[in-house]
Amino acid sequence: MRTFNLTALYLLMLGPIAGQETTINWDAPMGIDAAETGYSNLRMELDPDGNPIVLHGKSGSAGGLYCSRWNGAGFDDATAVTAETGIFINDSEGPRMAVSGNKVVVAYQISGEWDTGGRVVISEDGGQTWGDPIAVAPEATEDHFMPVPALDADGDPWVALKWGNAPALEGVLDWNEEEGAFNAATDAGAVLPGDAVCECCASMPFIIGDQRYNLVRNNNNNVRDFHLLRANGDGVWTESLDVDPTNWLINSCPASEAEVALLGDGNIAAVFMSAAEGGSRTYWSTIDPAAWTLLGSDRIEPTLDFNENNPSVSADGDHAVAAWERSDGGYNVMVGVGANTAAGMAQWTANAASTTEALSGHSRKPVIRLKNGVVHLVYQRASDALVHYLKGTIETAGTDRVQAAEWMCAPTESGWRIAGTQGTFQWRLYDLSGRSMASGNSTDQRIACPLEGAAILEVVADGRQQAFKVFR
Repeated sequence: MRTFNLTALYLLMLGPIAGQETTINWDAPMGIDAAETGYSNLRMELDPDGNPIVLHGKSGSAGGLYCSRWNGAGFDDATAVTAETGIFINDSEGPRMAVSGNKVVVAYQISGEWDTGGRVVISEDGGQTWGDPIAVAPEATEDHFMPVPALDADGDPWVALKWGNAPALEGVLDWNEEEGAFNAATDAGAVLPGDAVCECCASMPFIIGDQRYNLVRNNNNNVRDFHLLRANGDGVWTESLDVDPTNWLINSCPASEAEVALLGDGNIAAVFMSAAEGGSRTYWSTIDPAAWTLLGSDRIEPTLDFNENNPSVSADGDHAVAAWERSDGGYNVMVGVGANTAAGMAQWTANAASTTEALSGHSRKPVIRLKNGVVHLVYQRASDALVHYLKGTIETAGTDRVQAAEWMCAPTESGWRIAGTQGTFQWRLYDLSGRSMASGNSTDQRIACPLEGAAILEVVADGRQQAFKVFR
């Protein structure tokens, strides 16, 4: 007879599930006037109070790079991030921003100066004032292109970039506090398959605790897929995990990027674009950093075949949200919401809604951020020459959640018994990537369902829900 184990008697509390209606109630859109400051190169992060800091720019001799900050009722006048001119402003390959507390770091490139033109500029007051530009690699004699900043656990900046040409490598430059400058680039992609990375797909460096990661689109004989890199305690990049099963084969760089969010269950969610299935589509992947394994991956909207691009992701509290652009005769911004767990990504498609279908003209390049149940969304409105900002509140109707101690899940020979419930309840079994595997009703507190491996079991009864991580 087989033996069974419940790997977690702790309860994994989920947010929205099947049968629950989760919506985002949006305020009216607000424009960030970009006539002088530009609407391109749109990025957004949140300050410690959950207020948006928006980066945007305008190319050309009269252009520049600007920061717009929320003041509680609207956006302050945009502040120039730097007085330098000739900045390479580009939606896919242009400046990037990282925020930790009140420290804001922006990295950018001087157009045409691909070796020595990388810059980092820092604000210590949430983007109100900016320091002098710091050259990333002032003595370089080969490409140091498209720097993307991150902040370490001590608040020091580090950057990832495309290093060299033919092949382009993934370079990481650490901050030298004694010298007040960046160290020379190190090869962060040596553990990747093949000899190169995509030369114009932005890096995605980030930290969890004091652990450094970098999500990179690789180029292995023109197979363009995303790999998650990880450094060891000495700062040497020693591990690589393929987190993109699509294996897109294309002989040119897609000029796209990925975004990541740390989920409430400790896993990592990544969103990205691939055209391996015959058209531009948006995808999610979930990664368990402790086990260093890919949990699951799928298209955000697997049953639809619209052209999609530029996905963005954020997670906080009970929820994870995603935004992406969809072309269905015109470009609109879609937003989905799910639980703040690895199982929540599959819920995005059920809760997907267009935020811009009432507008004429195209709405593109969304960036979404979430904190304390408030959703912040920005996107480009080229026809209006401005950035739109939307503020929304997540609301969930229907099923309430229960306290962890009220129900208990115990394994049986053929499934599980849910103690503490009364009468008939509904149940649903998900794999760890969020796909529904089985469902049914129980009248005797018992669930009969074959399973091999780990899964998430959801139980709904009397207007309440609870979820258990189970293994057999």
